Amino acid sequence: MHNNINVQDEVQEGFILQLDGDLARLRVAPNADCDNCGSCNIVHMELLAYNPVKATPGQKVKFTMIQNNMLRISFMIFILPLLSIFAGLYTGSFAASILKLNEAALMTAGVFLFLTAAIFIIYSYDKRYKQNRSNFPQIIEVIK
Repeated sequence: MHNNINVQDEVQEGFILQLDGDLARLRVAPNADCDNCGSCNIVHMELLAYNPVKATPGQKVKFTMIQNNMLRISFMIFILPLLSIFAGLYTGSFAASILKLNEAALMTAGVFLFLTAAIFIIYSYDKRYKQNRSNFPQIIEVIK
């Protein structure tokens, strides 16, 4: 399925702006040809990368992006909150029919409860995700 993927295409380049412990803030051009041209007003992206090669600010480096968790992250950010809203609506409606109470109020309370739980789950996952250095882009080589 992925036989045509070239590992070289996954390696990108950037400049180190500053260091924060074993993490480096990189300035990354959207295209390798955009590094220092200056002929257009294209915005460079900044990202944090794990710096195991101990590169210093101002150096140009090669780094790899971690792609294996993107589906899980997308689910956590987009699908989980949506599912929690529907679960809250259904649970509130079901509870209102059993308890013979105001359906709109219980559906609102259900959405609030389930959405709060989803936000807490996302926050906890994000905190655990950031503590694992292998989830950050990895600097693999200093170019200059």
